[in-house]
Amino acid sequence: MGTSRPKPDAPPESPLIPPWADQDPAPPSPPPEPLPEDPVPESEEDVGPLADEVVDDDDAEQDVAEPRRFSGFRSALGRFASSGKQEDARKALGRWATKSIGGGTAGARRNARAAKSGGTALAALARAAAGQPPEAGSFDVRTLAGQPIEAALAAIIDAFMPPGILDEMAARLAMEHALAVALGGADTFDPQALDQNALRVATLAFIAELVFVEVAGDAGRSLAAAGPVAAAAREAGIRSLVREVVDVVGSPILIASGPALTAERVKDLVSQIVRETLEEVATW
Repeated sequence: MGTSRPKPDAPPESPLIPPWADQDPAPPSPPPEPLPEDPVPESEEDVGPLADEVVDDDDAEQDVAEPRRFSGFRSALGRFASSGKQEDARKALGRWATKSIGGGTAGARRNARAAKSGGTALAALARAAAGQPPEAGSFDVRTLAGQPIEAALAAIIDAFMPPGILDEMAARLAMEHALAVALGGADTFDPQALDQNALRVATLAFIAELVFVEVAGDAGRSLAAAGPVAAAAREAGIRSLVREVVDVVGSPILIASGPALTAERVKDLVSQIVRETLEEVATW
């Protein structure tokens, strides 16, 4: 597929979840040490490790990716390239979800950074739409009101999707698509024009595109043999299938959750929908 750079097969003993997947951006510089005349008092009581210092034994060991974990998926995708049958596309995606990325939980962890960045951006949009100030330290989307839509989209993406260890291309492509869908054909940016339905559509579009871009990156040149016209049609078919399953899985979750106005809450919703989407695809 042409959306993302194809990946080679995983080398032996490579981790199923890449080391950067669960990491946060580099933290700000620590404050200066207290002056000698104003020392920090030591606690006389051992309160144990802090919550963020506790290591979960289940997370301490990373699963190792299967050798040639993309080969079955790419072979199945090649059959879809020849046949054009939706059933072959579903089988290919099923192989991808089970063998290439290791199922719903592992797939959601692979997208943890993107879920956090996307959740922060979507929550900021929701707060701006509701006329609320941004969360502490977050970019105020309301300041973009009245700007040309393309300039506003670029500013939002740059503010919430900075370069770093994140697989930023996938997340930026997904957010660009989500915002374009939610804002429709508007010429200028008006955050208060985003109602609850538009925000739901943006969230689902972000998740669907995030999953699709990862599929495209793992697909290699599996569709190329069909020729450029047929390959483009097959790629559109894969994207449509991903959007369909994300909508079916994610819509009830978002409707039940009600307005989500914090980055943490939206991040959790994005991760949940990614996980449950991949679990559904794994049954194909």
